[in-house]
Amino acid sequence: MVKIIAILGRSGAGKSTISYELARVLPNYAFIDIWKVKEMFEYLNPKNRKPHNDISKKAVFFILKEAIKDGTYKNFIVQESSERAIKKSLRNYLKKSDEIYCFHLRVDLKDAFMRNISREKKTMPKKHFINNDKNDLPKISKGEFVINTSEKSIREVVDGILKIVNEKRGKKKLNVMKCV
Repeated sequence: MVKIIAILGRSGAGKSTISYELARVLPNYAFIDIWKVKEMFEYLNPKNRKPHNDISKKAVFFILKEAIKDGTYKNFIVQESSERAIKKSLRNYLKKSDEIYCFHLRVDLKDAFMRNISREKKTMPKKHFINNDKNDLPKISKGEFVINTSEKSIREVVDGILKIVNEKRGKKKLNVMKCV
């Protein structure tokens, strides 16, 4: 059985922070970090990121397909992919018994702005634009979960996710870098 934990949210919601923490406490999960893929394109054309973002998402799905096909890896953490997109991209690789959990991280605009100013990602300018349009937020599908990261600590968010996906904390032997 394959289990996928997908983390979504606007800039500053804590996608990287929560994903890295989940990767740290879930020893049997592979974390496919979309930001590492995006960084490969950073120096090519930083003014137009859309093609790089599209290629990065395709690369993540390719890695997922190959890992599922290989069978060595069964559990994954991914970012910026909805349940619908995962099912569509992996339809020939997933079974009905496989589980996909989507968590939409929400953040108050003030908190998102402050987090973005303090971030150190090469692929994102320090004063990254945050859209205040409520229509900009993705629609939540049935069975997906919403967590407001402005109201909870990193530990509270991770513990909530672990409870929903029915996993317990463990420790990985390798050192996972922390993100802001």
